[in-house]
Amino acid sequence: MQVVPSLARFLEMPSNQAARRAIQLVLDALLTNAEHRLPPIILVHGPRGCGKTHLVCGLMRELTRHRPELPLYHAQAHECTRPEHVGVSVAGGSRPAETVSLWCDAAREARLFVLEDVQYLPPAQAECLVQLLDARAARSLLTLVTSNFGPRQLATRGNSLPARLLSRLAAGLVTAIEMPTAAERLLLLEELAQRRQLAAPPDVLRWLADHLPNGGRHLEGAIAQLETVTKLRRRPPDLAEVRQHFHEQLRAMAPTVDKIIRRVAGYFHVDPREVASRRRARALLVPRQVGMYLARCLTPLSLAQIGEAFGGQDHSTVLHACRKIRQASSRDGILAGAVRQLQLELA
Repeated sequence: MQVVPSLARFLEMPSNQAARRAIQLVLDALLTNAEHRLPPIILVHGPRGCGKTHLVCGLMRELTRHRPELPLYHAQAHECTRPEHVGVSVAGGSRPAETVSLWCDAAREARLFVLEDVQYLPPAQAECLVQLLDARAARSLLTLVTSNFGPRQLATRGNSLPARLLSRLAAGLVTAIEMPTAAERLLLLEELAQRRQLAAPPDVLRWLADHLPNGGRHLEGAIAQLETVTKLRRRPPDLAEVRQHFHEQLRAMAPTVDKIIRRVAGYFHVDPREVASRRRARALLVPRQVGMYLARCLTPLSLAQIGEAFGGQDHSTVLHACRKIRQASSRDGILAGAVRQLQLELA
């Protein structure tokens, strides 16, 4: 049984409070035909798994229930050139998929257009999105965009999104959603267990909150597993049994240098093999130093072992990289935010 994505059942906590209230503003505006009172673009950003999709689905569910006549359009940015999102014919047949995107009449006319994961938008579609946003804004139609990163980080991480698009995203209502803290994870686990009428021992839920440092999706999966184990054993599992059950999963989730390199490379849009090499290209310097810093923070490896994983660097190079990132983060808020987000996603 999955938790129904509904705003009414979305547990508001400090980490998601601002985003939750922004979504409520959108809902209230659409229910009362007052979209003109809000900025035409709302951007909700936060790490993967923090609850952005849950909020979006909750909003769409509430709108469909209360205002089923409203035209809504919901799409994923990375899918915008797939044929099923085209739905447009021209004289002589269908236009090629690569020249048409989700910027069709449905998206242009919808009272609410939701575009998820804009960081994956194909570069060829960026100008189409700019024109669509401008056309919708001129008519006071709301557009809700989600992203793993805020506008400033999107602009400074080697992303292919052009300045024209980033300026429009930044000019709207921008709100962040964070990963839940351990205390918030415990509250969420208790809420999920209560919804399933699952009698989970408090020490089991505390242990899961401390050892599953991920978002709601992972926590909901953990509760589903607890429910299955409870049914199989015909009693709630104790702490020792839960530790044993989740042992392999926790080991698989543990950060490794390879995982760190791949995630950092994806964030900065560089080749993981280049990050793990000795190549001294300027574009690789910060990603490699961030990778070394995160490996030092998140793994038990020695400086020498980390250096070996990054192209055979010596321990002094790794130590210098860690100091450099710490010092730069104290002065550069964008870099500090990037390091913090990567650390949250990898931990």
